[in-house]
Order: sequence, then structure tokens, then C-alpha cells
Amino acid sequence: MGGEVLIVGGGFVGLHSAYRLHELGYRVRVYAGDLSRAASWGNAGIIHQGSITAVPEVMGLLKLIRLTLRRDSYVSIRPSFALREIGPKGWLTRYVSEVRSGRIAVKARVLQRLLLESRSLWLDVIRREGIDAELNESGSIEVFASRENFEHESEFRSRESRELGYRVRVLDGDECREMEPLLSEHVVGGLYYPDDLWINPQRTVYSFADALRRRGVEVIDGFVDSVGIEDGRAYALTRNGRERPEVLLVCAGAWTRKVLRSAGLDVPVVAGRGYLAVTEPSERRLARPVICADQRVIVGQTRAGEFRLSSYFELASPEAPPDNAKFERMRRWALPVLPVLKGLGFRITWVGSRPCTPDGLPVVGKIRGTENLYVAAGHCRLGATLSAATGKIVAEMIEGKEPEVLRDLSPERFA
Repeated sequence: MGGEVLIVGGGFVGLHSAYRLHELGYRVRVYAGDLSRAASWGNAGIIHQGSITAVPEVMGLLKLIRLTLRRDSYVSIRPSFALREIGPKGWLTRYVSEVRSGRIAVKARVLQRLLLESRSLWLDVIRREGIDAELNESGSIEVFASRENFEHESEFRSRESRELGYRVRVLDGDECREMEPLLSEHVVGGLYYPDDLWINPQRTVYSFADALRRRGVEVIDGFVDSVGIEDGRAYALTRNGRERPEVLLVCAGAWTRKVLRSAGLDVPVVAGRGYLAVTEPSERRLARPVICADQRVIVGQTRAGEFRLSSYFELASPEAPPDNAKFERMRRWALPVLPVLKGLGFRITWVGSRPCTPDGLPVVGKIRGTENLYVAAGHCRLGATLSAATGKIVAEMIEGKEPEVLRDLSPERFA
């Protein structure tokens, strides 16, 4: 088809969309903003095959409240967010209505279709474009210090993997330590996902942007604060004034709602913030990323030897100040299974905003009533994992095709 596409947002979803659209002959311009603020920059880095929930699945409002009141919980809600989003049409109210077992199973099947395709698409881009991703293809291991949690999760994942078609192997504690010698004696069992990939998100997002520039895609440091609609066509307000592309695609992550509200639209994407702490380098090496399952801390290791600890699901404004106590708390949670983390100083501490919808599915589709406005956002904790498949779907959608999965991801479900 060809034509001019303006993309708002330079995280992995925006970059993969730009890549696929450029391949089809479109002239693509990406307003990437500050990449170090994007959720992609601080992502845990796992391209996961066993993940089928983008937001924590908490059964009911009372359990959610109890969980968030626990100081040692990885789920938290800032009071200002709760007051704003607890009304009849608020995000929290919609979220609680969605976490029913039947709905979770439906969403799992939708997400799994994207998960299985994303792995090969990521490998294709990394290898073809020479992206410096620090790629690790050794899978990931999810480990448990709680036997009760291990028995429940291993039974659930074994059954689910057969239903959804991903590979997982149940390990006892000794098998975990044989696979990953840095694990402690406290580990009672684990789950090995052999098809998982790991990338260093900090390196990958910059290297991907550079690869696009080499191909002729314009990747701009500035950001689009607002869009408007005039006579059914969307335009963007940028530092160059009002720009009227043939296609306007909003991949603005947790800022998607703010960007689209300027056009009178409300897509319920909020910030589920994650925390990242990067240690000083260690000579001791992990063979693969470790998911410390009991408190949901993910630990990867860079080529330089730095450990990257990521955790938390904090519902708050993207601009809210971080809770600095949470960085050290992540280390404390991980230490029982990974004692190698003891004593290592933090070189980087970071908090970023994952874009989350109340039903746990991304929102991808054309905005009704417009000729040229599209959205691709709301991937929450699966941003890196789902981004490659999303970019492919976006390109097909803009080409006029209708991938079946779009019915489940359409923004119309929030109308």
C-alpha cells in the first residue's frame, strides 16, 4: 500500500510496528520520546512462552484489598489511584469484574496465540538486523522456596501447557541446582521453560532504534503530547506543529490514555508500575534468567555481569515518585534462593510504567469514527514478549487485513 505513518511511542511495540510497516513500503516516522522512560527500557527481558496473564489475577475486590495492604506484597495501589478508579466505570471496578476463572481461560488462549509467534519474530529481527540484544537462548527457570506454592504451580502449569501448547519441565530442588548452580538449598523445586529467550532491554531498545534508522525510518527523540480529530481524520501536535499523516498509530504505553483523551477518546490504559534495580558486576554467572516465584522477582544478568532485579505491580500515576524502600526489598525477597546477590551495590534504580488494561488484554485496532487513527498498547507485563507479534498484526491491520485475533483486542470492547 505505502504512504506515510506517524507512530507515537518508541517502546518495543512501536519499534516492531515501525519495522514491519517499513518492510511493506511505508514511510515511517516514530516519535519515540525519552526511551529511558519507556516500560520497554526497564522490562525484565524474558520473551516468555509460559506467561498467559498480563496483569496479576486477583480473585475479587476483598482479596485485592488484603493483598495491597500487606507490606510484603508485590502488588500495591497508591491511595490517589484507588480513589480515582474505584467508581462504577473505574479501572479497578472493571478489573475486579474480569478476574473470573472462565474469563481468565478465554484470555489465556488469546494471549498464547501471540506468545508462540513472538519468539520466532524476535529472533528474525535480532539476527537479520544485527541487534545487540545480549540474546540468551537457554530458557528460563522459575524456582520456589515454598513447597505449597511449588506443588500448586507445577500442577497448574503442567496442565495448562498441554492445553495451550508451550513446553515446561517440572524439576525437583536438586535438578534446579544442577541446572543453575547459584541457587541455594532453600529451593524445593522449579519449572524450566526451554523455549524462553532473554534480552537486555536497555541495550536492545537503543540498538533496535539504531537499526531502524539505518533502514531509513525516522526515529525522533521528541514525543507527541496530544492528537486531534478533524473531519474524521486524526492529526498529531508535535514540535513541528500539526502533522497530518496518512496513518497515525498510538503506541504510547502508559501515556496512551492521556494522548487519546486530547481527541475526546477514553481507552482505559493505566500505569502498573514496575521497579528495576541493576547491581554492580559480578564474576559469578547465571546460565539463564531466574524467576523467584514466591514473590515474583525476576533476575537476569547482563553480558557485563550485572544482575537485573525486577518486580512489583504498583497501580499509580506514571509521574508519582518511587517508593525507594522497594528496591532493597526486591533483593531481600530474592536472597533466599540467590544468595549471590548479597552485598552487591545497586548501580541503577528505576521505576517505569507498564500500560495495563482492566481485562488484561492489549488494545489493538482502529478507532471507530476515524479514517486513519489506530492504537496498539496495554501489553502490561508482557510488553517485550508480545511486541513482535503485535507489530506484525498492526502492519496487517493497516494493510486492510483483519487478523482473527483483532476481534478480542479491539478498542471497541471498552466503548
